[in-house]
Amino acid sequence: MRALRAIQSFRLFAPVALTLLGGVGIPALTPAPAHAQQQFGIVDFQECAKQSKLKKDLDGQFETFKRSMLGVFNRLKEGNAIFLTKQEMTELAAIYEKSDKTTPAEKTRAADLQKKADQSAGTLNRLGGQQLLKDDEKKELERLNALQNEGIPILNEIGADYERRITEKGTNFETQLEKIVKDAVKKVAQEKSLALIFNANVVIYAATDITEDVVKLLQK
Repeated sequence: MRALRAIQSFRLFAPVALTLLGGVGIPALTPAPAHAQQQFGIVDFQECAKQSKLKKDLDGQFETFKRSMLGVFNRLKEGNAIFLTKQEMTELAAIYEKSDKTTPAEKTRAADLQKKADQSAGTLNRLGGQQLLKDDEKKELERLNALQNEGIPILNEIGADYERRITEKGTNFETQLEKIVKDAVKKVAQEKSLALIFNANVVIYAATDITEDVVKLLQK
């Protein structure tokens, strides 16, 4: 059975350049008078995201969500859920996802489904270990084997869905973080009258590096 792959953390996207205040690109460079105000700057986008207060909050939320999804999947896998029908397995998974918010009726239903799955697994093990079986026992063994074979891909489908949901959650958090960092960069750039900000990983040197100012803003 394919185990659900654990996703460690969401990525940090680092745009090559952040165009601000109407800038659309790099104009032809010409010597500027000594008193002219510099229009360009750089920022370490990755470092700003990493040091932001929001990043720490989102990391915590992501890990909690991931542990929850993996916990439900493992509970189903280790609890003989493959002996349940697709509807029953999906129902049991939904109850497990509610964790401590389940109602008394849901707890009872989950216990009944778990008991059914355990009994089927126990019967299969018992009959599978016997050499001589009666006709009705042979039929029961065939039924349980068929149920198990049908349940494995169903459980894998549930695992794939959890994996997809974990990935979507990470992507959503990435989008939130990227927007917050971009807004902070824009605010600092406007305060310093900079028209264009480049990511530090594509620029060898620039006199104006606003990384520290952006980090301070993101940590408030």
